[in-house]
Amino acid sequence: MPSSPVPQGRLATRVVCQPLTLSESVPEQLSVSAIPLTARIVSTPADILRLTAFVGGLTAEPGMLAPRFFLASVSPRHCKPCVVVVSQGRRIAGLLYCKERVVAGIPTGVVLGEDTLGTMIAAHPAETESVMRCAVAALLQRMVALRFRVVSDRLALLESESAKANAEVHFCRQEHHARLELPQTYNEFLAKVRRSTRHNLYRYRRRSELAGNEFCPDQPFTDFCAAARRLSPKAVYGGESKLERSLAMIQAIPSRLLIGLRRRGGEWISLAGGWYDHGRAVLCLQLNDRTCRRESVSLVLRSYLIEQLIDRGIRELVFWAGTSAPLNLYTAPREEFVAYVDSRSYPWRLVRLACIRIAKLAPGTFGNWLEWQAPDANGKTERISTRSTTCFPESK
Repeated sequence: MPSSPVPQGRLATRVVCQPLTLSESVPEQLSVSAIPLTARIVSTPADILRLTAFVGGLTAEPGMLAPRFFLASVSPRHCKPCVVVVSQGRRIAGLLYCKERVVAGIPTGVVLGEDTLGTMIAAHPAETESVMRCAVAALLQRMVALRFRVVSDRLALLESESAKANAEVHFCRQEHHARLELPQTYNEFLAKVRRSTRHNLYRYRRRSELAGNEFCPDQPFTDFCAAARRLSPKAVYGGESKLERSLAMIQAIPSRLLIGLRRRGGEWISLAGGWYDHGRAVLCLQLNDRTCRRESVSLVLRSYLIEQLIDRGIRELVFWAGTSAPLNLYTAPREEFVAYVDSRSYPWRLVRLACIRIAKLAPGTFGNWLEWQAPDANGKTERISTRSTTCFPESK
């Protein structure tokens, strides 16, 4: 099949396509002397969902690696789903999940990827690095820029592939998700937090119980969705589209985490949702009634959640996209980075320069919106060597 025409402003390339077979087993190790790896990019939901059988062959519980979850996590207004399918002959070797930034429905050639939770590459462990190298090389041929959230172990690979493609690369340290390590008992958790936090956990939870509020440790998904939509207008969350995307992500994973806090009369005042993933819990949604702010219902619900997770033997709670005070004081820091890889083409240099200038003129309006486009809205990105990942880029 002929390769797709390359949009204006992108690097021209030809991506090799091969017939794909989903049923063949993955060998223990990729042989460098065997058939070379090839890559193609698929973007339609139907084509992406056809890869479900391959991912299911890698693990009995794909979780966040499932194509259905990936599609649920993409906001159609801002991004277009992209999956790089890496093959060896007729056999699929692995996948790289990413999404292309769109503006007013127009693809930009800027690709975003998220690997800090291990959800970007679906491949046999022995083939993961080879699959990622091939996929990144294909993207660098096809797109003008990559923006990947990665852990420090991935920096050397991205720098190596960027050098082969003669692309610019910068790494900026930036944590995205927050991780809270959980001890063996709830009392141990209370003992390790600050006195003020411990006091608030006791006080607000006791007040909630005296007021007759009820903690619900589990709910049917349909009931949870209905309650979330009713509570959403009273909560600060980010709009209906964000809520629906979060609910779709939760629905895509069978092992769901759905809890809530309600009044004696049945009115929900706080809800939280997420899922269980290989011994950890991921919380991606919490709605709190604004009129109950003085009751600190968010902290009350999280105290119940933490106790419930500890009793289940869960040892890590991940807050999707971070968490607020006071629990942010106790999350475990990790070396996570945003990799900015850019084509050296003259048109793309002009686009980046324009974005930096616009962000300087109106940082409050455009600074955050254009961060995906340029490494630093002030144009002061500091390069981080892969041999020493303790440096920080200059602050914005």
